[in-house]
Amino acid sequence: MTAFWISSGLLTLLVLAVLCWPLLRRHGSTGASRKAINSAIYRDQLAELERDLASGVLSQADYGSARDELERRVLEDVAADATTAAPASPRRLPRTALALAVTLPLAAAVLYVVLGTPAALDPAAREGQQASAAEIEKMVDALAAKLEKDPGNLEGWAMLGRSYMVTGRFADAAKAFDKAGAAMEASAEMMLQVAELSAELNQGRVEGRGRELLQRVLKAEPQNPQALVLAGTDAFFRSNFADAVRHWETVLAMLPPESPDARNLAAGIEKAKSQLGAGKASASPNTSPKAGTEATAGKAVSGRVELAPALKARASPDDVVFIFARAAEGPRMPLAVVRTRVADLPRDFTLDDSMALSPDLKLSSAGSLRIEARVSKSGDAAARPGDLRGESGPVQPGARKLGIVIDKVVE
Repeated sequence: MTAFWISSGLLTLLVLAVLCWPLLRRHGSTGASRKAINSAIYRDQLAELERDLASGVLSQADYGSARDELERRVLEDVAADATTAAPASPRRLPRTALALAVTLPLAAAVLYVVLGTPAALDPAAREGQQASAAEIEKMVDALAAKLEKDPGNLEGWAMLGRSYMVTGRFADAAKAFDKAGAAMEASAEMMLQVAELSAELNQGRVEGRGRELLQRVLKAEPQNPQALVLAGTDAFFRSNFADAVRHWETVLAMLPPESPDARNLAAGIEKAKSQLGAGKASASPNTSPKAGTEATAGKAVSGRVELAPALKARASPDDVVFIFARAAEGPRMPLAVVRTRVADLPRDFTLDDSMALSPDLKLSSAGSLRIEARVSKSGDAAARPGDLRGESGPVQPGARKLGIVIDKVVE
């Protein structure tokens, strides 16, 4: 910070010196310099006439006439200078220079305070901002290394899992929570972290151990806001929109009406209600919404995707993986899509109508399906040369335990 202010002060002094020097020096008349120039010109012209006379180029009579003309011009210039030249003006402008010296630094300082970022001059703050992410990663890796030497530290594994969640390393968080075991059941908060992680890994659905722990929390604390939000999210992504609305409305009643959380939750409720209304409109009079949902869920397709060992060197952990179903015959548009990362492979998946890209094209309505998994090097949904892919043969909606190996390179 000190170096910045010193350099700024030196630059300001330099600018002031350049601006104030013309105002402080004495301004004299330019008449003297003009007379000196004219005298030099006339001397040169007279010397040239004398050389021409000596070399015989000019006669004595021509030389006399040219010299008389030159002397006449000299007299005219002298007379003109006497009548038009301004008197010397040895003026200085110290007040103007002083005003500049005061106002220029003051204006620069005010503009910097208003438009600049003074806090950026603090090295500690600047270094803290730049190094925070790297330091966090370093601390997390150090904790992981320590726990490898002390695998029985269940609380440590729980802490590591939470750290992984904060940094977005969800697959690593799941492994840490598994090693934490019973430590993740010490409190409702810990159990809900397992449930939240499950939702992150399963596109909103709470599966497996996370689902079991979520139900335990709801039974013990039916008004727990976090548990209700998670339960509503799980219900929404399972197309149980009535349950989603019920859970979310319970939480909404606990929130300040104008808070951002309340507005976001209200928007989710409206979306769930619109989906619920569409489902009721499409159901026949003799079919309950629950029966329709169960029929649709019965046609979900599930399985496991893995990357062939021979292609692992051609994929990065953060490359996007698309798992999708499309009709074996008909439009090429995907009927359901799951998005994940190479780091999460091998990955269990479920595809159903809740993942449809268009309400008119659903997985349950197709006669037969092809399930494809593709590693997208660009992150785009469209296949490009260099992507990696694998697919199943034609299967029927409702197929289970499919095994898909990504073992081909898109040409």
